[in-house]
Amino acid sequence: MTLHLAVYNNGDHAALAWLPDGPKIPDCRGFALKRSRGGQADYLHNFLGFSPTDVFPADAPWKWPIQRYLWWDYGVAPGDVVKYQVIPVTGAANALAQRPDLASDWSPELTISSQFTPHISAYFNKGVVAAQWVARALQQEDPQETQRKALLEIIAKPGDPLRDALGALLKGEVLSLLKNAPGDVFAALYELNDPELISALKTLGERANLVLANGAFSSQKPDENAAVRADLDATKTVSVSDRMVSEGHFAHNKFAVFCDEAKAAQTVLTGSTNWTMSGLCTQANNGLLIDDHAVADRFLTQWHALQQAENAFPASLIAANSQQQQFVVDDVTVTPWFAPTSAQQDLQYARNLIANAQHAALFLFFNPGTYSDDPMKETLLQDILERRDSGLYIRGVVNQEIAQVTDDPPPSGAPVTLIGTQDETPLSTDVLVPANIKSKIGNFDPEPLGASPVMVHSKVVVLDPWGDHPVLMTGSHNLGVKASKANDDNLVILEGQAATALASAYAVNIIAIFQAYRWNHYATTQPGGWHGPEDNDTWQDGHLTGESLTELRFWTQQPAPAAAPAG
Repeated sequence: MTLHLAVYNNGDHAALAWLPDGPKIPDCRGFALKRSRGGQADYLHNFLGFSPTDVFPADAPWKWPIQRYLWWDYGVAPGDVVKYQVIPVTGAANALAQRPDLASDWSPELTISSQFTPHISAYFNKGVVAAQWVARALQQEDPQETQRKALLEIIAKPGDPLRDALGALLKGEVLSLLKNAPGDVFAALYELNDPELISALKTLGERANLVLANGAFSSQKPDENAAVRADLDATKTVSVSDRMVSEGHFAHNKFAVFCDEAKAAQTVLTGSTNWTMSGLCTQANNGLLIDDHAVADRFLTQWHALQQAENAFPASLIAANSQQQQFVVDDVTVTPWFAPTSAQQDLQYARNLIANAQHAALFLFFNPGTYSDDPMKETLLQDILERRDSGLYIRGVVNQEIAQVTDDPPPSGAPVTLIGTQDETPLSTDVLVPANIKSKIGNFDPEPLGASPVMVHSKVVVLDPWGDHPVLMTGSHNLGVKASKANDDNLVILEGQAATALASAYAVNIIAIFQAYRWNHYATTQPGGWHGPEDNDTWQDGHLTGESLTELRFWTQQPAPAAAPAG
């Protein structure tokens, strides 16, 4: 028997996937994950023993083996050089032994980094707050309403350890860019209220240039950003251009262009992250950094077009947005789209890529829009889900249920139910909406869902991350028709073999969020509740058949066995 191991880096953490090339391992109680970091060996481990009363075996952490084939190492940091080995653990819970004769080979050394090509990097936060580590940090024995209140207070405090942990590399990179900017910064922002970002903009003074929207406005609150607008105006140095769009529109961008001392655009930061406390700390978000003059200059041109448009959507702006422009950065083809467009040129380009995906489609959606049976009004989520009978591996999370999209067939108690492949077996693993552990289960404690209804705010599609033509789509664009025809938005599409590491990093981010919510759904729907690892080898059965086996083959990049010849 051979254990195949694949390890992936996304800057924030390493992801491990492994798969035996034969049937289940007899008497196996799980796996020990051995890590070498800087030449020093230690173990990743489970967080529960076989009994709720078990005491963690600090001298032999592998004795809490992992009954999974996918795992994440959040104990790494940028710059770490790591490699891993997976070792089966066999025997009864009171007589466990490692089986090095059945172990995987050590994985190749991997450097943890957010730099995925010489000039393209990506950053993620840890804003999924429906997690055990957040619950514990919030003193999980308190009522959930207290947890939410405490979370709101914590994310407003610069320097608070939990705020920093939730904001993770994403928050750190945005602040670093602002603090180390050599020249002017031009930002187009939907929302702004984070105290550290506001302070950094004030420090930039006259080098800070904002097109600031009215955010999520309403008739009762026509300018969500009124307080910070007044605060920045009072500095007499930060340049704020108002973009107060009317009902039916949102000025929804969240990008910043960083210039050199001669005011030439050099780098652009885009992605899904609003410059708010919740955007940085309690919502799952991403930041894409492209260090290329030509791409950055295209965003700077857009910034000036928005400034000149004031509160309107002139025909000249829409016409320019509707023209495809492409750039090549480190052999990656980069296509930045800006909205609104005249005829969904941005979505049509993306739909074509989805239609031609060969292996996989992974995604995070905040609010792509409602169902439509008109192909020209479909969201990209619909386009992906319409391919679920084509053999694609599809996984993702949508921030909320969408009638006739995430409840097809009608709801049956699961967060989302979708039709499977040939046998039309209902599945709850194609797409999930956020779920949390609401009451104590074994050693698992109740979890907050966050400081707002928004938990997954990223807008990301990854196609064929290890195929012949990897694709990444991200930006401020919600990947639906309204964003394309009515909002200020941007959608950046990166593709080609040179984008493999970048697409892989986003795929790892997606599957980590997906697995967190799938686990929460599983743990909270087990008859009698979930109580921890099993003291037998049958736990392997559900992992090594059907959809789960297909999933493991995808993540370990192991093809399915060839069919036996007929006759």
